Amino acid sequence: MKYFSVRIIFHYALGLFSVTALQSAAQSSSDHEKFARPKLVVGIVVDQMRYDLLWRFWDQYSGGGFKRLVKEGFLCENARFNYFLTVTAVGHSTIYAGTEPSIHGVVDNFFFDRTSQQAVYVMTDSTVKTVGNINATTGMSPFRLMSTTVTDELKLVSTTSKVIGIAEKDRSAMLPAGHFADGAYYFDAATGNWISSTWYMNQLPEWLQQFNQSKKINEYVSTDWKLLLPRSAYSMCTNDTTPFEHPLKGEVLPVFPHKLGKDSYGNLPFTPFGNTMTKDVAVEAIKNEKLGKRNVTDFLCISFSSTDLIGHWFGPNSLEVADCYLRLDRDLEVFLKLLGETLGKENVLVFLTADHGGAINPGFGKSHKLSGGVMLSDSLLDEANQYVSSFFGKGNWISSIMPQQVYLNKPAIGLTKFSYEEVAKKAADFMMLQPGILCITSPAYNLNTCSPTVQSGILNGYYPERSGDLFYSMKPGWIDWIFEEGTSHGTVFAYDQHVPLIWYGWHIQPGASAEKADMADVAPTISNWLRIAFPSGCTGNPLSFIPLK
Repeated sequence: MKYFSVRIIFHYALGLFSVTALQSAAQSSSDHEKFARPKLVVGIVVDQMRYDLLWRFWDQYSGGGFKRLVKEGFLCENARFNYFLTVTAVGHSTIYAGTEPSIHGVVDNFFFDRTSQQAVYVMTDSTVKTVGNINATTGMSPFRLMSTTVTDELKLVSTTSKVIGIAEKDRSAMLPAGHFADGAYYFDAATGNWISSTWYMNQLPEWLQQFNQSKKINEYVSTDWKLLLPRSAYSMCTNDTTPFEHPLKGEVLPVFPHKLGKDSYGNLPFTPFGNTMTKDVAVEAIKNEKLGKRNVTDFLCISFSSTDLIGHWFGPNSLEVADCYLRLDRDLEVFLKLLGETLGKENVLVFLTADHGGAINPGFGKSHKLSGGVMLSDSLLDEANQYVSSFFGKGNWISSIMPQQVYLNKPAIGLTKFSYEEVAKKAADFMMLQPGILCITSPAYNLNTCSPTVQSGILNGYYPERSGDLFYSMKPGWIDWIFEEGTSHGTVFAYDQHVPLIWYGWHIQPGASAEKADMADVAPTISNWLRIAFPSGCTGNPLSFIPLK
């Protein structure tokens, strides 16, 4: 009898739950019917934008750029990547594929290819050619991205929707635009033109050819880079002359004004005018492709790359980085105004985020009594092989040491009496002797000295076919970089993982939340609102706490 009563209660509860679930589903369906799809989705990725940079320059921002996005949009205050290596190609892939590198396969900007025994750029593709520069010897494509993207899924369900990617970096244009895009355009410093790949097209669209032929680029390089505001407005920055900054090509000192000059296209991406050029190309794309003007949803992916290059050269505490963000803020103001005037704010869904953050310069840190340092992983290979050879005999036991990864020379080891595990252990011992290394882990050889948090981040970035055999995490404050000046990124720490995430326009209700948002949640959130399939490798979840009105 007692068992019977329990069953009655259980089934009653189950029925009540089912009714509630059906009501909830009906409400969700009703909401979807209420909120018509946006006419245009605009994804904006600011390369190397740490979350705190949103606020560091807040008082100097205009009212129509970052401030407008925050005040009129919804801010996710605790958006993070959950893996290393936090670098450009990986970040863009994660945002748009909705999953970690352990699934989408883009593990770094460069990875060591075990077949060719050399470092390979993640975008190189011998089966395609460059469009727009006949002298380019290497083609680029997103073929190594193993998951579909939210942009791919939009094209699969709506073939007339247009998807376009625009960025100074090829990886930042192609990976967001995905495999089926109508175009992905990136900057060629050798010619000063915007180019593409036969992966997408055989010739550039007429409007982009006209942009190139206009030589508007000379307008961007004809003006010296001076501070936008009076020097007193940059009190949050270091002095202009510091030992923590790297000069631009042709400069003796990294100080204002930075002179460009006609045809100095190589330095352009290292100035805020590279972002302005990107914005201008995006505007041309909207106008000429009639994005958001047809009875379908279009998708424009924009990445502002100059913030990253300036950050690398000068560091986040520099006048240059501050001025770059103030000028980007003004570019965003112009761009958001255009969207509102031509399409209507309610018809455009905008999200702004970053592909990764960046550390402070270790020298700057030391001057403030903080720990840290610079290591150059590439320089350790010979010493590492000498160390391992002292145990197993002279040989090239390690093929490559790249940032936070060690690749064993498996073909050579296989010809000896020693096991991969034995060699891996000695390689790990060598790496742990380096002053900047916190811990080592190896999924393949059951080695681990990392905490669960660090190990989890490493495993999320592990794709066996392309990743190293050993992974090491640097200590907080340490960077793997080629200079003592400037900065880099790539770690599991907050300064590399914590980035802004702002939603704006369409039916987004203003507000903010400190609830955790994984960056793999961006793509399924958009997919949910567009009512299309999640990307094929998606592990993220829709951000249900973002209110719609």
